[in-house]
Amino acid sequence: MKISKADMLCKLYGRLTKSRVEDILIITGKDMKDQARETVRGISDRFGSRMIVVRSSSSNEDGMTESNAGHYESILNIRADDEYAVNTAIERVLDSYRVDLENVDDEQVLIQPQVGEISYSGVIFSREIKRDRPYYVITYDVDSTDAVTSGSGGKTVYILRNAEADSVPKHWWVLIEAMRELEGMFPDYPLDVEFAIDPHNVVTIFQLRPLAASINGFRTDVTDEEVFDAVRKAESQYAAIDDQLRDRNTILSDMAFWNPAEIIGENPHPLDYSLYKEIITSSAWNQGLSYIGYKEVDGDLMYKIGNKPYISLKQSFLGLMPDDVDSRLEQKLLAYYDEKLLADPTAHDKIEFEVVFSDYDFATEDKLAELGKYGFTRAEIEDMSDSLFNLTNNVICNFKRNRMKDLRSLNGLRVHRENIRGNWLMADNDVVTLIQYFVQLIESIKHYGTPKFARQARLAFISKSISRSLVYKGYFTDKEIDDFMMSIYTVASEYDSDFQDLVDGRITRVTFDEKYGHLRSGTYDITCETYAQRQFDLSKGSAAARRQRQAIEELKHNPLDLVKLMDALDDIGFYVNIRDFVDFLKDSMEEREFFKFEFTKTLSLAIDILIDIGNKLGISKEDMAYLDVSDIQVLVNRPTADIKNEWEKIIAANKNIYHTNSMLILPDVIYNSSQLSYIEIWEARPNFITSECVTGEVILLENYEQEDHEDIADVADKIVVLPKADPGYDWIFAKGIRGFITKYGGVASHMAIRCAEFNIPAAIGCGDCIYNFVEKQHMITLDCKNGRIQKGE
Repeated sequence: MKISKADMLCKLYGRLTKSRVEDILIITGKDMKDQARETVRGISDRFGSRMIVVRSSSSNEDGMTESNAGHYESILNIRADDEYAVNTAIERVLDSYRVDLENVDDEQVLIQPQVGEISYSGVIFSREIKRDRPYYVITYDVDSTDAVTSGSGGKTVYILRNAEADSVPKHWWVLIEAMRELEGMFPDYPLDVEFAIDPHNVVTIFQLRPLAASINGFRTDVTDEEVFDAVRKAESQYAAIDDQLRDRNTILSDMAFWNPAEIIGENPHPLDYSLYKEIITSSAWNQGLSYIGYKEVDGDLMYKIGNKPYISLKQSFLGLMPDDVDSRLEQKLLAYYDEKLLADPTAHDKIEFEVVFSDYDFATEDKLAELGKYGFTRAEIEDMSDSLFNLTNNVICNFKRNRMKDLRSLNGLRVHRENIRGNWLMADNDVVTLIQYFVQLIESIKHYGTPKFARQARLAFISKSISRSLVYKGYFTDKEIDDFMMSIYTVASEYDSDFQDLVDGRITRVTFDEKYGHLRSGTYDITCETYAQRQFDLSKGSAAARRQRQAIEELKHNPLDLVKLMDALDDIGFYVNIRDFVDFLKDSMEEREFFKFEFTKTLSLAIDILIDIGNKLGISKEDMAYLDVSDIQVLVNRPTADIKNEWEKIIAANKNIYHTNSMLILPDVIYNSSQLSYIEIWEARPNFITSECVTGEVILLENYEQEDHEDIADVADKIVVLPKADPGYDWIFAKGIRGFITKYGGVASHMAIRCAEFNIPAAIGCGDCIYNFVEKQHMITLDCKNGRIQKGE
């Protein structure tokens, strides 16, 4: 039999030892219809002049299949002796029932004293609801007792169900103890409980109901004990990284520097992760930077906890430090960077702008002055300034020479790729030969491709940093720099132009695919189709995209004011003429995208060959995703039968590990092993692009793609929402989108640059809290100028 909110609280009243329930009075719609005055007066007699809450307790709430939490009105802060206010509040609650119910005579309204001073209030679930994972989930607010249940706010904490007191803050531990008592009373189903905690850590229960979403939702064959064991292994992984880096409490981030959460996702398959590590984060990232004056760094940049990829901030800090910084200053800077990051972990996806000193621009001297507050001497600050200036000046002066050298390497990558492509297509190759092709392509990328791309990416970052600092010093406005960014003609601009030519019939699909067919919506994901394999609806989005394209073309004829730019160049003192300075600012941005576009052609071919190997062995591409690159490399000369047997064993084992690790909830930033069982989700600071404000319909592109549609989604004039967005999603910019929002991504990430180039309002890297809010909305307003994302218009 269904039990109402009010009846449940009556059942709990006086029985709890770890929490409490406030005094309760229940009235009905019939009471108000037949004897409203007497009913209201009875409330005044019961509670005197105290403040009360008039709360919903409808028969439509708190069922096994749906909770309707926050669906009906609840009115706070009513004086019990103000009969008019009490009557009005009760009628508002009953009116909210009448939207769904014809007769409210038997419907209850719950009256309770308003809780006094509170420190925390919100909702706790006894299990995580999306995947039924063994975590308590606390969504809370610090200044409102209804912000969470009404959907208007809330922060989130996940606590492993077997966590112990010493790993959890006191105020949450008393709540966990209260929850465990309630679970003992109601052991047959997971619970959803509204609570408040006062300054003395006393827990008050406002509501208890079945966790309907968990009862009706995801089912898994992974046991709670297997998850607890996976967390213990994750703790061991973190300790091993500490030892490997000879660090203490290593700081790891899923979005710093080479932002893996954006590129390969927070739960990549073994092949995605190992490809990214092999060709980028093992050594190429540092080879590209050390050549232009940054420190050489030993060891990997990226590590794995569970399935999730993380970047070592120590390695990042070192790799972004000028090579001539001496060891003593190096150690002081590392300590300073750690302190800055730990003081504000939301800066982890902005370390190049808000934490480290990695180049010299028009704001550098002002930023360096802060070091004096952290014990740096004037001489050390001057040394750091000189190092940054010399590095940046050399980078700009040598830009054209280094670019030509890198372009020659890129041509070598192209020649090698086309030779292997020709051999692959012209012969029925055996498995061993195909594996050799794959290994050769990966080695070619590591030698000719990604070190050069890493270098060009750093140069583009320096260009963007200098451009933005021109606003800081007052030489240009935000709009002038935004217009300058839009004037830069990158591969994405070229794609947009070619796509419109395809729509208008000026080029064929074959011609289009020859140029762009290698792209995938997941660059490193073997399970993703290439553009050549996907269907484009050429009737959608072209009108909006044409308007967007025309606006961009007009801006290309309005470069930065050279007189003001010459003044700026004279002030900063770089040893370069104005023409070369402008060329650096523009061309470095273009080259970053071109080099990325080119090396991914070779990567895409390597993945296509892997798919062919799987087909010959009878292994699907979905199963091939569970191999590590090293599993392929080590069997390069083994007999085909041995390869198939060995891989099938590895795939089966990796599937089990991956499936279990997928049940882990992991933080964005880790600096202590306790964070693997107590996970606090910070509200991220999105990176807003442009100064525009737009309102539009939301389209969740990930949901569309997971539904396996044959064609590409209609995103024209919509605000596109994605967890991550690597270069394979560049097609959306040819469709005339209204705005763009991602869960992951940094201020200098691929999509941030794309949105700036096309002047598309965007919020890149929103994090869990904001993203979870956005994905529930049909219509949102994206206000980039004021840094806000709001529901509706």
